[in-house]
Amino acid sequence: MNRKKIAVFVLNMYGAMIREMQEGLNEAALEQGIKLIYFAGFTDGFSSLFYDKYERYDEGDIVAFKLPDLSDFDGAIIIAASFTQKYQDRIDKILKNADIPVVLIGGEDTRYYNLINDEETSFSSMVEHVIEKHGCKDIYHVAGRKEEHFTYERIDAFKNILDRHGLEYSDDRIYFGTLWRDCGEPALEYILNKCEEKGRKYPDAIVCVNDYSAIGIIDACRRRGIDVPGDIIVTGYDGIENAKMGHPTITTLEQPFLDVGKNSIYTFQKLWRGEKVDKQIQLKGIMIPGQSCGCVPLDDYNGDEIRQVYSKRMDKMEYLTQSTTNMILSISNSNSLEEVFKEIEINSRSDTGFNTFALCLAPDWDQQRVINDDSDMPDEEMTVVCGFNGDKSIKPQTFNRRMILPKELLEDPYPYYICSIHHLQYYMGYAIVAPTLKSFNQIVVKSWLVNLGAMLENWRIREKLNDTVDRLENLYNRDMLTGLYNRRGYIQFFGDIYSGCLSRGENLSVMVIDMDNLKYVNDNFGHNEGDYCLSAIAESMMVAANHKEICIRSGGDEFIVLAGDYSEDKAENYIKLLRENLNRRTKRDKKPYKLEVSIGACISKPEASDKSVNDISEEYLKYADAEMYKEKKAHKGL
Repeated sequence: MNRKKIAVFVLNMYGAMIREMQEGLNEAALEQGIKLIYFAGFTDGFSSLFYDKYERYDEGDIVAFKLPDLSDFDGAIIIAASFTQKYQDRIDKILKNADIPVVLIGGEDTRYYNLINDEETSFSSMVEHVIEKHGCKDIYHVAGRKEEHFTYERIDAFKNILDRHGLEYSDDRIYFGTLWRDCGEPALEYILNKCEEKGRKYPDAIVCVNDYSAIGIIDACRRRGIDVPGDIIVTGYDGIENAKMGHPTITTLEQPFLDVGKNSIYTFQKLWRGEKVDKQIQLKGIMIPGQSCGCVPLDDYNGDEIRQVYSKRMDKMEYLTQSTTNMILSISNSNSLEEVFKEIEINSRSDTGFNTFALCLAPDWDQQRVINDDSDMPDEEMTVVCGFNGDKSIKPQTFNRRMILPKELLEDPYPYYICSIHHLQYYMGYAIVAPTLKSFNQIVVKSWLVNLGAMLENWRIREKLNDTVDRLENLYNRDMLTGLYNRRGYIQFFGDIYSGCLSRGENLSVMVIDMDNLKYVNDNFGHNEGDYCLSAIAESMMVAANHKEICIRSGGDEFIVLAGDYSEDKAENYIKLLRENLNRRTKRDKKPYKLEVSIGACISKPEASDKSVNDISEEYLKYADAEMYKEKKAHKGL
């Protein structure tokens, strides 16, 4: 099936307003057979203003937006209501050269097709409501952030309605807030000071730019003993669920978020058919009277329903927090990367709200890659290391990053979300998820994903530390000249081989090898030649080691061969191969001296003993050393 495909860019995908837009998009896309792939970020754009370490997190998070090759898509959607201007600019840069139609939801940009709320009509109706229905005359407006375009549209609507009704307007009736609850206290303080300057105790009404600002104002009034709506009428805007859950419930205007999402899909269909489409499409909101203006009595309060909703939310947050804890503990206890991936899959199934989850890692994911705005995304193979789809595990597989999804997910009709997996600014890959958006909390899901990235980083550090320890241990136990184990290596390995031979009733062998005439070589040909001889012996020992023999330089011109499950025949064969290789080496290198060694062996079955392993190892060495000296005397003709 040649299904159309749209890339959707979104932040704060669990937010109430954003969620409704996505529900509209998904419903219409499934209905029309269109594939949606969301590229989602969890940066809020605000935390970094207060805590600069978030800047690094943000850099890794928004790599998700650079993942799609837009030439493979038939259109793109930006849910602008979720973006601050900083991140909107970065999306604009990504889309700059894309030859596809782009729909901007909740924003205005002449380069794109804009689906927005009819701010003038919708916000005007809220201001008119407090004037015409409740007779308010002294009205203040808590506006949005100065960088948002809708802030000024709503200020203009506020001003125009006051002018139309012959009410006083001045710029000091505007307080620029943050679009969040935290602006409630300073906004109320500002408004009350302005009222006092004008000889009034309270204003008649405070019309807020959105519901969160209204919630902040009402909370601030409650702390000061100011009655809403008795002393001050407060209104919100957007129609989020929280506006209906407090007491008093907030008079608000419900924006047509669901319809905006649906109409975005229908707009693309018109564009694909070649129909003319206006660059700006406006939809009107619906007034929802509440208790904060007096339209709904304060005693009309469905507390049980609200408690059930919040209880359900808290349960989901608690379960997801537990899932995060379980993941941290289980990964920390894993002994291999395969175990790590297994635990990630197990925990991704538990209380995350994910109906599908796949962890896709980039090549060299553990090399701390940084991808910034100027980086080109490489055309590389992604590897699905774990995951599930419904009740089935997704098999490990590789696919080209340009596909974004493995074949089975790419070919089904359902929407999927792509979330960058990273630790701070270091990109590792991405997660493919099909999330349950309702009743799940953005911050807690973000925490789950942050911890996933952090645990992968911890594993990387752990492996690097293990490699470092192994290298240091190797240096500690190795002879620098020959590369053989040193005397510490003998101590390290003897105990294990002894225990194995003892339990299985096998022979343990210790051979002592000593170079003949090292002093003669050093005195007559130089110490470099002496080193050559020692290295040649070491090489010959390793070449002869066909039965798991452990080769050791114990010091000076002395060497040890340690082996389990050994016999006289194996020892004779080892010695024969060793000497043959020594002769070949010195002939090849045309040495003017003869390189010979004396060898002695102790081969016997160990018996249970009260002696320490160290004492037993010394007994084997002492016997083999004595045998070696017998041969050395024979070589000297003594």
